[in-house]
Amino acid sequence: MPTPLIEIHDLHKHYGSFHAVDGLDLHVSQGDVYGFLGPNGAGKSTTIRMMLSLIRPTSGSIKVFGLDLTSHRNDILRRIGAIVERPDFYNYLTARRNLELLGRLSGADVSTSSIDRILGIVGLASRASSKVKTFSHGMKQRLGIAQALLHSPDLIVLDEPTTGLDPQGMVDIRDLILELAADHKKTVFLSSHILPEVELTATRMVIINRGKAVVEGAVQDLLNAGRLKVTIETSEVPRALELIRATPLSSHIQSSTDGAIIMMMEREEIAGLVAHLADARIPLSAVSPVRSLEEYFISLTQEVS
Repeated sequence: MPTPLIEIHDLHKHYGSFHAVDGLDLHVSQGDVYGFLGPNGAGKSTTIRMMLSLIRPTSGSIKVFGLDLTSHRNDILRRIGAIVERPDFYNYLTARRNLELLGRLSGADVSTSSIDRILGIVGLASRASSKVKTFSHGMKQRLGIAQALLHSPDLIVLDEPTTGLDPQGMVDIRDLILELAADHKKTVFLSSHILPEVELTATRMVIINRGKAVVEGAVQDLLNAGRLKVTIETSEVPRALELIRATPLSSHIQSSTDGAIIMMMEREEIAGLVAHLADARIPLSAVSPVRSLEEYFISLTQEVS
C-alpha cells in the first residue's frame, strides 16, 4: 500500500479543558480531492493550522509526503500551497505585480512567463494587468489560488474557498479545483461547509464532529451505502400508497404528492418494492434513488451529537 500523502494519527489540540481536536485520524492519498467536512466548531480550521505548522498539537503525529512535520517542517511547507483565510492583496497593484512580489517572498519563479502561465490556469490571463481593486470576490479567490500555485506545490490546502461567492463564482472555483487535480496532478485538501460543492468535487472525504473522525472513505462509496431517498413517480398514488402500507415498508413512507411517493429505504429493498407494485399493475413512470451528501452529513453528525 503506498504511503499516504497526509497521515494524521491520534491528533489532539486542547485549550484548557476544551478539546478542539480529540484523537483525529485521517489519510489522504496522492491525487485525491479530499473533502474535509464537519459542523462549525468540529475542529476543521484547528486541524488545518496544525497541518501547516501554524499552531502546535497537544499530542499526536502529522506526516506529510511521508515526512514527520515536527522534524521536516521546511521541506514539507515548500511543497504545500494554501489558502487558510481570505486572500489579501495590494489592491492598487495589478494581479501580475501582486504575484511577482508575493512570489519573491517565497523564492518562487517570478518571471513574466511563469506568472502569466499561472494566471492562465486560474482563468485570469486577460486580467493580468488589471488592478486588484477592480476584481470581484470570486476573482480575488482565484488570484489567491494563483498565489498558492506560485512555487509549484504538490499539495493544495483550501479552507472554505467558496465562502461568500455567488453561484457562478462557486462553479468557477469548483471547476478550477477539478482542473488542478485532473490536468495538473495536484492533490487538493478541501475544507468546506458547502456540502453540494464537496459532493461534486471530492473523490474521498472525512466527516469530523467534536474533533473526531466520524467516517472516512470514497465519496461515492459512502453515499451509496445505507438508506436512500427514493422517489416513486406514478399516476396512481392513492392505490400505490394503499399497497405499500400493507407491507413491512409502510414505516419508510416519508411523504406523497399527486404524482409521487417519497420513501427512505435500504438499497436492497428497492427492487422488491418495484416488483410488488408492478405485480399490482401500478403504472410507474420513474423510480429515483438519491442520497445527498447533506442528508448523509446530517445523519452522522446528529448521531454523535
